[in-house]
Amino acid sequence: MSKKKTLAVDDDPFIVELLTTRLTAAGFDVCTARDGEEAFAKAYSEKPHLIIMDVMMPRISGYEALQKIRQDPGMKKIPAIIFSGKAGMKDFFEGMPDVEFMLKPFDAKVLIARAEALVGISRPRAVQSKQAILLGVEEWVANKIRDFLVGHNFQVLVALNESEAIALSKKNRPDMIFCQLWEDEHILAPRKIAQELLSHPAISDIPLYVYCKEELSLEAMKHFKTEKILAYKETSDLLRKMETLVKQVPA
Repeated sequence: MSKKKTLAVDDDPFIVELLTTRLTAAGFDVCTARDGEEAFAKAYSEKPHLIIMDVMMPRISGYEALQKIRQDPGMKKIPAIIFSGKAGMKDFFEGMPDVEFMLKPFDAKVLIARAEALVGISRPRAVQSKQAILLGVEEWVANKIRDFLVGHNFQVLVALNESEAIALSKKNRPDMIFCQLWEDEHILAPRKIAQELLSHPAISDIPLYVYCKEELSLEAMKHFKTEKILAYKETSDLLRKMETLVKQVPA
């Protein structure tokens, strides 16, 4: 099997070196760039199978660079993994197909697994970590959950929205999904995910858990079974409840 070429882009030399080392070890052919303008030039000359890129960079941002790249007919279908230290940045990429968002600091194993999935490289599930899909509105809570799950040997796939959560579920069949119940369902609606899961037999058995502040627990109970609701006052309460759940997932 020929190596898949990946363009790794970040203005931080340490991140570029880390990506290059990890991707090369995983069998990718890696080319690099240090800013958005160079990323476009390298994408045009190298025609990578995948782009992995930071958002905040000099000259032009990762968002602007990806827009520019995808305006070229020969590059409009290149999948991308975008990462940032700010969860709110994922909103800018919501309308772009084949884009996955990861928060910094990212887990290198998770990133490699997502890179392999996007370019069609399959690995036996037996050698992979457990997997969970995470959706949340509050960045600081989502970060705590992600770090907690990674610490329990989970690959955490952060979905931008409900449709991406379903797409990731179909592609990866995760062990569980965690979605925040928010006051405004126009922002995030776990009910949409639940309905979509039930409509697809292949993924209908994936457990969906909703987490929410205690004041929203009554609203959650209108739509979800009690055992699927993780209501909390403090994030420490939430993580204790999650610990019971993740210990039930086979290694």
